Amino acid sequence: MNTGQMLITIGAIFLLTMVILTTNRGLINTNATMIDNRYGILATSLATSMIEKATGKAFDHNSDTTAITSTNSLTNVASLGIETGENRNFPEDFNDFDDFNCYISNPKLDTVFFAGTTRRIIFSTFCRVDYVTTSNPNSATNERTWHKRMIVRVISPEMVDTIKLSTIYSYWYFR
Repeated sequence: MNTGQMLITIGAIFLLTMVILTTNRGLINTNATMIDNRYGILATSLATSMIEKATGKAFDHNSDTTAITSTNSLTNVASLGIETGENRNFPEDFNDFDDFNCYISNPKLDTVFFAGTTRRIIFSTFCRVDYVTTSNPNSATNERTWHKRMIVRVISPEMVDTIKLSTIYSYWYFR
């Protein structure tokens, strides 16, 4: 084999090596993106589940058994949260929407198999409930209104971003 053929062979091996490395890099990036998406979907599911639990409750502690006709009958802004006798560790026992104010869920675990290893992923959920007005539903107000907003944040050390979902729950009374 002469020098020209040797150079062509080395060049071909170099090109083949570059193609293999580029393909592997693409596969690794795709796998990492798939895992990030899995975390995002799980976090979104946890936040949605929390919102659904809360919206299944009464609007206010004072409206769970009787109708309310005045905002003065609603829970004070400073008193939003769990009432006496409710257990912070059991949100199933909450009786109204604003009991979820300042609620922090126990971490949820997920097991992920990645690159031949098993990793446990921890998700923590934080809730906040505020009164809002119809003219500015993105900001909390210090007045009692017929509308409450819940913001749910789900975080994990493994996720790049925090998942944040919100909903507005309104009181309606039909006569």
